[in-house]
Amino acid sequence: MLYDPKWEVKADPLSLESLIAWLETQPPETEYEWTDCHGGCLIGRYFAAMGIKGPLYSEVFDEGWKYARVCSDLSGPTTYGAALKRARALS
Repeated sequence: MLYDPKWEVKADPLSLESLIAWLETQPPETEYEWTDCHGGCLIGRYFAAMGIKGPLYSEVFDEGWKYARVCSDLSGPTTYGAALKRARALS
């Protein structure tokens, strides 16, 4: 069978689905500091894993999926597992 690289489907790393897929590979009990604007927040760590150079936060998440609702819940934990649960609830 012939193969053409153009047939490959690449996921959009800025989509909620891609974030969920990444969170599924992370240890659920690992904590992050959601206010760390120097790369230690959830999205900073995600961007680093995806090879995305920041800061793009405001440009990317202004009107897209709800970054703050996934990454921070002032009444709940800031762990990968909790973020995954919040992300799935939004999808």
